[in-house]
Amino acid sequence: MELNLKINNETKFSIVKTLTLYLLIFYFVWAIKELWLINYFHSFGEITYALINASAKILVWIVPVCIFVKYFFNTSPLNYFNLNINAKRGLFWGIILSLLVGLYFTIIVYIVNDKTFHFLLPLDDYLDEFLVVGIAEEMMFRGFILKEINRRLSFWKANTITSLLFLLIHYPIWIHNDEFFVVWNHLDIFLIGFIFGFIYKKTGSLWSVVLLHSFYDLFVNMMLHS
Repeated sequence: MELNLKINNETKFSIVKTLTLYLLIFYFVWAIKELWLINYFHSFGEITYALINASAKILVWIVPVCIFVKYFFNTSPLNYFNLNINAKRGLFWGIILSLLVGLYFTIIVYIVNDKTFHFLLPLDDYLDEFLVVGIAEEMMFRGFILKEINRRLSFWKANTITSLLFLLIHYPIWIHNDEFFVVWNHLDIFLIGFIFGFIYKKTGSLWSVVLLHSFYDLFVNMMLHS
């Protein structure tokens, strides 16, 4: 009995070490991209930059975590990320919540600020920050990190830690763009991550936060360019 308990504890510790190493490598690679490689990407034209930037996100965020899940957990990524579970419910709530977010930003832009949305955004805003951002960031943070931490801690503790890690991944680009000391950004991203985690738990589907995340970023970009 004691031997089995010791083996189980060693196995759990080994899994935690592996997950921690994976996240450290992930953060390191993404920091290099956001702090240095981004300057090289910008040397290309708008279309090429958008394609390279979106491809980089897919190659760093989506591909490795799918490989990790498939070969380390011996699980189909489709099943692991709940992409085939409660899909209709997730899509329904993703659309409803996205419409509510759209209504909120419409009131802010058209009524409060007396401006209009700017729909002619750079290609990168549509490709990377709309089509790719939702699926990539939600698979990584709510689908992977939150799930694994929640296996070991209560949901609220896991969601808080995940939200902090979600905030941390934004630091490299903020440092690059001299936006790190904008205090509101830190609170905003943490709260968004926390809310997304809660929605993911309630809907039981990653699709709800994938859609919401994508449309949230789209509305933000249209408002910033207005």
